[in-house]
Amino acid sequence: MNDQKPKRGILRLLLKLGLWFTALVLLCIGIAESCTWLFSHGRCHDSASECRSNSVGLVLGCSKYISRGHRNLFYSKRMEAAAALWKSGKVSCLIVSGDNRAENYNEPRDMKNSLIALGVPADRIVCDYAGICTYDSVKRANRIFGAQQLIIVSQESHVERAVAIARYLNIEAEGLNAPRFGITRKALIRAYLRERAARVAMLYDMITDRTPAYMGEPESLPN
Repeated sequence: MNDQKPKRGILRLLLKLGLWFTALVLLCIGIAESCTWLFSHGRCHDSASECRSNSVGLVLGCSKYISRGHRNLFYSKRMEAAAALWKSGKVSCLIVSGDNRAENYNEPRDMKNSLIALGVPADRIVCDYAGICTYDSVKRANRIFGAQQLIIVSQESHVERAVAIARYLNIEAEGLNAPRFGITRKALIRAYLRERAARVAMLYDMITDRTPAYMGEPESLPN
């Protein structure tokens, strides 16, 4: 019987630690969601016509394919929204920002080619090859490319976070929500769960004023 007491004590300690950890995680999620809403509410639109003029478009990257030969609808819808934004006349150029860490994986190059195919002039597309994550893409758009006013293009939840980051960094920003129709429920659920974790990571970036993984010399946008 006496041997059971230490085991019960350890079990109670583990349960308490588990509860405290769960409470901490939920608190962080709640703060992240509140910050995102506070900074982005009313600034994310479903149509390019609702966005302000004289801005720079920032198109956030993702993989063109989900597997060999299977297109990623998140990518396709995002490119269509970005092309519509350009054709609306609201932006002077589009920064396509994404991952280029592997030799055979180049999100900015893929996005530029897709936008050209959708009718956006090549000389109005600027590639940011160091947009490793959303925070880096937003901060580099301002610090490297000098954009003071952004219209950020991605799917709704992602756009909300990106706009929140931009406004926290004192960048005037709005968002254009790319359509989600046609995307499977399974893919949307995965994206929802990833977004919750990404918003918590956003808090760390904001609090620490993290410097993007890759910076460099300032670059000019097309006039």
